[in-house]
Amino acid sequence: MMASSRARRREALTCTTAVAVLAMLGAAPMAVGAQMAPRALSLAEALRLAAGTSEQVALARAAEQRARGQQTQARAALLPQLASTLNWQKQLQNQFAAIASRSGNSGSGTGTGSGSDSSTADNPITRIFASQYNFNVGLTASQPLFTGGRATANIRSARAAREAAAIGITSAEAQVQLDVTSAYYDALLAERLATIADSAFVQAERTLRQVQLTRSVGSASEFELIRARVTRDNQRPSLLQARTQRELAFVRLRQLLDLPAGEPLQLTDSIAEGPAPVPPAPALLTTVNVDAVQVLAPDPRVAGEVSRRVASSDTSARARAAVLQAQKNVEIAQQALRATKAARLPQISAQTNYQRLAYPRNILPTSLNDFLPNWTVGLGLSLPLFTGGNVRGQIVAAEAGVIDARQRLKLAEEGASLDARAATLQLTEAEAAWQASLGTAEQAQRAYEIAEVRFREGISTQLELSETRVQLQQALANRARAARDLQVARKRLALLPYLPLSPSAPLAASTNPGTTR
Repeated sequence: MMASSRARRREALTCTTAVAVLAMLGAAPMAVGAQMAPRALSLAEALRLAAGTSEQVALARAAEQRARGQQTQARAALLPQLASTLNWQKQLQNQFAAIASRSGNSGSGTGTGSGSDSSTADNPITRIFASQYNFNVGLTASQPLFTGGRATANIRSARAAREAAAIGITSAEAQVQLDVTSAYYDALLAERLATIADSAFVQAERTLRQVQLTRSVGSASEFELIRARVTRDNQRPSLLQARTQRELAFVRLRQLLDLPAGEPLQLTDSIAEGPAPVPPAPALLTTVNVDAVQVLAPDPRVAGEVSRRVASSDTSARARAAVLQAQKNVEIAQQALRATKAARLPQISAQTNYQRLAYPRNILPTSLNDFLPNWTVGLGLSLPLFTGGNVRGQIVAAEAGVIDARQRLKLAEEGASLDARAATLQLTEAEAAWQASLGTAEQAQRAYEIAEVRFREGISTQLELSETRVQLQQALANRARAARDLQVARKRLALLPYLPLSPSAPLAASTNPGTTR
């Protein structure tokens, strides 16, 4: 008896120690988490953070800066070019010095003509050509007088490219706003779905405890107990999946905002902000004209709300950023063709070159008198006579570039029109889905409350309770998704004039046609 008592006390002490250790291990992460308070983040704050950290916007700004540099280069073709030169040279062997040396030696050996040879060696011209050191300082200037329109075409092409790049910045900023808005509401949706899954698991756990209690008093069968336990266990994978999706959604949001990976976030905006509730409408659908698009709405008041939002945003094809960029690409291609045709015309330019040359006896000149002036002025004309078909081939390629740019402009206009219609239809659908989800969620909640009471009173079966719980979970999830889709559809329609075309729309050229310099 004493041995068994000691064994029980030893077992109890071991269990107590294990519980204490587990409590300490569980309290450590809580203490670490308590040190890092969650950061309150609103949608407006998220948009502000993304504006300064987005890689897409940075790339668009770099492209605009590159286009500005190319425009400066194109303008320089019409301006005078001025360059300075500075040259020092030492000749290790000089033919003129060798000639002068041989002339002096031959004069001293024969004794005739020594005066002539001496004068030749000491001649200033001979000293210049026979000098061992040369020092040259000069200025060279050139001014194009006639380029056949090539320089002007290149300037206009560069200006159009810069304007297209500036439109690209606006388009990138709008796309970032839409991406951040979608990621923000995706995180809210994932958090809401995780809450719904957790609530469903708690409800299934509570049902299992009720069945266990009724089973203990003999009012429930073993079959009902097993079914309740299986229902509870089936909720666990959904709960784990919802938590994983929530974590991934928050990781994506942190990446877009360039926030630390481990920083907890508390989203302050609500996903449930929808339009003002309207009374339930009849089951008949009403056809409404929204910006010349036939759409279906469940109620005229909903259609009026959509029409007001569409009217506040310019959804015409010509106002889209992608269409404006395609128009600039057409202009670039046309100017490239003009510059290519100018290669057949003569190129005239004026040049001048001013130099001061010195031929010192030592390494460097000793005074300004050692420098001798040299100044030339000239006109140059260049006219291609035969290029073997090179110019003709360039013109044919440039004409094809114009055709390509015009066709891509048509594709961009068609895609923008389709995109605008899709945006209006998506907003109408989101409005209708939100209105429908409100009543459905309320009715499902009420149905589950009644089913729970009926189950406790023994009037209904566990199967009825489980089916009602699944319906409630689905209704709440549909309501959260409808709220998310509504918010994103509103944002997309507001940013539609500045957004790139959607992948489903015909795409215009993303790169500008090349110009002939």
